Amino acid sequence: MKISDIHESLVNGQRRQMVEQIQEYGPADFFAKYDQYLRDHFVARSALDYYTDATISYFRILER
Repeated sequence: MKISDIHESLVNGQRRQMVEQIQEYGPADFFAKYDQYLRDHFVARSALDYYTDATISYFRILER
């Protein structure tokens, strides 16, 4: 599983799929690496928006 695949799931609105992919990747590793991926590919504001969306979506879906 690649970080870019997980990001594409988020961007395409496939949040449940994103959560499954993060679970497969390993949440402890994912969030730190996703932060770096976003910093490398997007301007600061966009990176923060994506990171916030992914984090909130992940925990909301897990809580259901």
